[in-house]
Amino acid sequence: MEKPSLDVVLQALDTLYSNKTDIDPTHKAQANQWLIQLTQSVHAWEVADQLLLLNRDIVTSQFAAQTMQSKVRYAFHELPPNTHTALRDSLLNHLTLLCEAPTLVVRQVAMALADLALLMGTWTTVIDDLVQRFGSHLSTVRVLLDVLIILPEEINNRYLHLGQNKRKQLTELLSASSSQVVGVLCACLGSCGENEEIATRMFACLGSWAQLRGFSEDMLAGGGLLAALFNTLNLLNVNERLYDAITDTLCSLLYMCEDVDKYPQLSLELKMRVLALLPVYQAAVTSEDQDRAYSLCRVFTELAESLLMYVVQHPGSDLGDLAMLDLLLECAQHPDYEVAEITFNVWFRIGEELLRLNDSAHSAIFKPYVQRLVSALCVHCQLEEDTDKTKVPDESDDFSGFRDNVVELIRDTVFLFGSLNCFAELYANICKPGTAWNITESCLLVMYAVAPSIRSDESEVLPFAVPVLLSMAPSTHYAVRATTLALVAQLAGWINKHPDTLETVLTFIHTSLQLPAVASQAANAIQSVCNKCRSRMGQHYTGLVQIIEAADRLGIKNESIVGLLKAVTEILSEMDSSSVGQGLLSLTTMISKPLTLVGVDGNVDVCVCVDRLAAVFRACSIKNSSDTSHPAKAAMTQLWPLLNQVLNTYQTQVKVIERTCRCVRFMLRCSSVAACDLLTDIVSTAISLYSQHRQSCYLYLGSIIVDEYGRQGSYQEGLATMLGVLATTSLPLLAGPTGLVEHPDTIDDLFRLCARYLQRCPVVFLQSSVVATVTQCGLACSTLGHRDAFSSVMKYFRDLLHLPQQEATSDAERQLCVSTVEAFLTEQGQALIDGLVSGFVSLRSFMTVESCEVLWEMLTCAKEHTCGLLSNALARLPETTRAEVTEDQRSEFIHSVATCKELDDLYPLIKRLTRLYH
Repeated sequence: MEKPSLDVVLQALDTLYSNKTDIDPTHKAQANQWLIQLTQSVHAWEVADQLLLLNRDIVTSQFAAQTMQSKVRYAFHELPPNTHTALRDSLLNHLTLLCEAPTLVVRQVAMALADLALLMGTWTTVIDDLVQRFGSHLSTVRVLLDVLIILPEEINNRYLHLGQNKRKQLTELLSASSSQVVGVLCACLGSCGENEEIATRMFACLGSWAQLRGFSEDMLAGGGLLAALFNTLNLLNVNERLYDAITDTLCSLLYMCEDVDKYPQLSLELKMRVLALLPVYQAAVTSEDQDRAYSLCRVFTELAESLLMYVVQHPGSDLGDLAMLDLLLECAQHPDYEVAEITFNVWFRIGEELLRLNDSAHSAIFKPYVQRLVSALCVHCQLEEDTDKTKVPDESDDFSGFRDNVVELIRDTVFLFGSLNCFAELYANICKPGTAWNITESCLLVMYAVAPSIRSDESEVLPFAVPVLLSMAPSTHYAVRATTLALVAQLAGWINKHPDTLETVLTFIHTSLQLPAVASQAANAIQSVCNKCRSRMGQHYTGLVQIIEAADRLGIKNESIVGLLKAVTEILSEMDSSSVGQGLLSLTTMISKPLTLVGVDGNVDVCVCVDRLAAVFRACSIKNSSDTSHPAKAAMTQLWPLLNQVLNTYQTQVKVIERTCRCVRFMLRCSSVAACDLLTDIVSTAISLYSQHRQSCYLYLGSIIVDEYGRQGSYQEGLATMLGVLATTSLPLLAGPTGLVEHPDTIDDLFRLCARYLQRCPVVFLQSSVVATVTQCGLACSTLGHRDAFSSVMKYFRDLLHLPQQEATSDAERQLCVSTVEAFLTEQGQALIDGLVSGFVSLRSFMTVESCEVLWEMLTCAKEHTCGLLSNALARLPETTRAEVTEDQRSEFIHSVATCKELDDLYPLIKRLTRLYH
């Protein structure tokens, strides 16, 4: 793009943001595209600077400010070093002129200046210069505070690629100015304290600088800033933004005080001041000021988080004051469950630490607190009493999410209370005369939470409680029945050890199945019972199949039906071979009946049918079957023509094709022997349809076929043909400038397929005509940002490099594998290493583990050669990713890599490298 005139830019902005209805939308789209190209060009620097200077209107100023901020953050490498000072001076001038501009514009320019200060490296007097420039007039104090707020926040911005060395230098540089910043804030407090806008920024600045932990204790402890902060928290009529800023700041200060050794007096002062806020919180609850209660609860929680190790290890000491837990319990009793939920992480951590200490006498100190917590949560979990008796809780709403979190919290902390004690106490509450249904239901929910930790041989409470709980009247609220079913599912292990209760349990579940509102919960319960009581459920197999037949009519959700099918199939798998074969044939015939109408009835829900069939084959695990008469063979032989019909009828419907291929996958996994007669037809269908529509699920299905049959020599010729067709069809999709980005699923499944060939029949793959093109494509994908695609590519290279260590069927195969890997490392090793290093320093954390595995395989094959390639890759990283890493650090990294004894030694080295460039 050539440099545009300012008039052209303004015209494009006017076109894009005009409110006139007569402007063609096409023109707006063209203007938008042109402006995007402008912001990505090097001319954007000068254009943004001119627009800010022009300050024509809010639209142009906002566009210019955002462009400038984006260019500094993402494209700083475009500027020659000799222009940095001029840009700094220009931004300082803009902020002086824009001090009365809208907040968004000022903040964007302030962010650009802050990022520039961090990136320049030579601006060592940044705080002095900012204070001198903006600190003397009320009109510019807002600008000063904005930049001071942003500076500490941006130090850890990964998009700046500062690197560990520079970040440490900048942190030390800013920390050295902490006293000066405190002085600025105290001056603001004295002269502008009544100005809520300035006060909001002032406290936000204090919180931002607290994150650096550069304050010394005497800067804050007993000072005016803390006094003003807490005085404002005690006021009733405070601007919401100011109150939020103060809350955030106090949380940052409390977080800073996790370093108690550095801030002992400050920690103690903050603890005492926060404990004194209890009346303020109680007043907020009384006045139904939820926002203030929410904010104060955050403060109480952060205090407990910061001093948690003292609370756990030294309960009752000055810094381990258990009054902090009383504050949390006050919050747990707030009428709004969202306030109580803020405290959950503290209780989780307390449970973890006490479990780690494993001292029952010490843990007993916390028992009464957990008892009070459970009681409060039981109240919070109560449903509305006027809820329709035929309704059950909506699993997708926020309140159900809260109840799920309560269950997890109780499971992690109930050991302090005692699971059986908790269960017995709640059972006693339920048995009290006149207990409302919603109280009963919430007690059952907590009982459900503690049930997994009750021993399966328990004989004092459950033998009496379970029959009573299951003997509910038909008029009982459906929500109570649903939660009881969930409880039964959790007690399935106990039921297995107490078979005398099984009939009672099954009767209760069967009754519940007749009620559509709870039929799915009943199906889940019976699935759990089947899993835990598998050896006792064979006699009930026929009844279970009848339930499945009636499942849709009963209103059971498909997810629950699928689970029930898995459980029934697992029971079937325990029977003799003849019964298994007959049962599978009968079960799959029943499920696949709608598929016989494919092509005739357009209303068939194909996905539901194939999902259920997949569940059956996935759960089918048959022992001691002969190769010639596998029990699944008859069912597979009958089913494949129907699935084939589905694949051909719904060729263009990706969802249907993916589900059907998944079903075929589990058929093959169930028994490759039983499906061998079908293999030729399955492969022919997959190849034909993939050639037409290029749906990557066929590639995945191909990888399953290779995995199951690749080691059998009689199939390898056909597998070679399949590879040639699938690969030559896939590779053109990935060509061109956008091919890799637009087809991540194809990359994922293609390289998964190729990795299977390397694992199961490497000679077939290495002698294929597509191996070179596939490998070259993999190198191009080595920095791809798609998680699954990247994972498959790395597995491919890992398996390729591992070939020399893999067991070979002959000397010729071993020689082929060794020579192939040696040639690859010589010719393309540098390209692969370049991709790995680029991934390491790009901060895509999901890349690290699998990239390390590839690097390890390279080191295993040729350590010295690989270290040389690694050194080259680090030395020529592009400017956009190269932080200030010293040659000594690079050399130390290479040396450490060379001395690794195992893969686990490599992971921390790569993490250290990432931090250097982050």
